[in-house]
Amino acid sequence: MSMCLFVGSIHCLRLSLPLNRGTPFAASNALTQSSSLNPHFVSEYLVQSCGFSSDEAHRASKHIQHLKSPDKPDAALRFMREIGISESVIRTAVLRDSRILCSHVEKNMRPNIARLKELGFTIEEISGIIFRWPRVLQFNIVTKLDSWLGVLGSVEYLKGVMKSQPGVFQSSFEKVIRPNFSFLQEQCGLSICQIVRLIKTCPRLIKYRAELLKMKAEAAEQLGASRSTGTFVDALITVYFLSQSTIDAKLNIFRNLGFSHGEITLMISKAPNLLNKSEKKLVRTMEFLINEAGCSKIDLVRNPSLLMYSLENRLIPRSIVRKLLMSEGLPVARSALISFMNKTETCFVEKFILPYEHVIPSLHQAYADASDGKIVENELL
Repeated sequence: MSMCLFVGSIHCLRLSLPLNRGTPFAASNALTQSSSLNPHFVSEYLVQSCGFSSDEAHRASKHIQHLKSPDKPDAALRFMREIGISESVIRTAVLRDSRILCSHVEKNMRPNIARLKELGFTIEEISGIIFRWPRVLQFNIVTKLDSWLGVLGSVEYLKGVMKSQPGVFQSSFEKVIRPNFSFLQEQCGLSICQIVRLIKTCPRLIKYRAELLKMKAEAAEQLGASRSTGTFVDALITVYFLSQSTIDAKLNIFRNLGFSHGEITLMISKAPNLLNKSEKKLVRTMEFLINEAGCSKIDLVRNPSLLMYSLENRLIPRSIVRKLLMSEGLPVARSALISFMNKTETCFVEKFILPYEHVIPSLHQAYADASDGKIVENELL
């Protein structure tokens, strides 16, 4: 065939490609007809079958250039549509990982979906999992699902993990997941509920090598959080996200403000997530509490959770209310600062505002204005 005839053949082929994107079968013909002539036939198949733009199809096609037949992608797309997966989810899933088009329907896709349905997953929940982790369709994970259910002991916990961090199911259960579960339960004293929280927040933690997970647990202990305590999970989360140099820099803030080693250890043991707060916010909050709100260092040592509250949305507005109550000599103003700060919004209004509006008519409005950032403490008092 001459070069002119070859180019002409390709040109005619492209003009004759079907435009029906609702089913894979039209695209099948394009793939079959063009596979021997057109080096870009996979991209064209994705445009026709999934509605991709040319750029999207080009990116997605890189992982499935080996395809020589439309049989597998046709079957995969047909199966997803038959079980009720929306076109938008299919499109996103294929764009994220086009290898799902190479999945074997009978060996992998159908058994996985069937088991998820048996466990009570709705098609909406399954769609969400496919959207977040398309590879749930690529490998047979039925055994892993059952193994995870065995250690979690609850379909609800399994749902929580699958819906938030389905990628953890890719790790070897027997070599990685089960030993890490045992370590966290038996040597760290964590409950299943706490482990599920860890997985949702720090998904890589459950996939760590045994030595690395042990190191993280030891680092959490060094923050003063004892194993088998509620704060140990917070400490693990802290050392998961922060480097040792960052942790040291945060601890140095407390030292510079005059807290002793023992006081710092006690505060962090009670609230390890203090270290997740930015240095700037930590300093501003601490300075406000000590210099403006009348909070002593010992108050902070006893109630480090005060430092976790939003300065603008809680500490300043409630401090304004407290000082207004003090200005009228009302006994309720002598309540501990923590009592003003740790209550829910509803409880705070019911206890510290509504009963005293007849004494201070502007009390509620002052609180609302401060909460909206319209006034700050030194403008009112």
